[in-house]
Amino acid sequence: MNCIKKTLQNNEASIARADKSKAIVIIKTEDLNRKVDKFIKDNYIKQTNKDPTEKYQAIVQHTLKNNNLTIEKQQYKYLMNIKPTASKLNVYIKTHKENEPIRPVINNTQAPAYKIAKYINKKNASLIKFTKQLQHKKLQ
Repeated sequence: MNCIKKTLQNNEASIARADKSKAIVIIKTEDLNRKVDKFIKDNYIKQTNKDPTEKYQAIVQHTLKNNNLTIEKQQYKYLMNIKPTASKLNVYIKTHKENEPIRPVINNTQAPAYKIAKYINKKNASLIKFTKQLQHKKLQ
């Protein structure tokens, strides 16, 4: 592994995953950075000077503490992300497309509201199933 890392560094190359397959792509680091910069520019993404994670964490904590209707108190500890971090951008290369653009993949598992979003999504899914069953009964 160290030999591979050194070879990549010496050749100013990076490894990325291919989008539609389990292949890996070896790409010049400069080209990869250019593709990421183009994606950021084309999608009007702005860089912040300060990491807002702590601010969002405080908002999430405040919201959880003051929400007794949808979230039970015993769930509070489970739903809090103890050490949140900003989401990370992973880049997949679309090898099947012309100019091989990137596919951005964001890992949100350490974001402040990740656990809450997952919890609410589960709750909503159970309600939607219930609603579909009621609609089915009305049609019969």
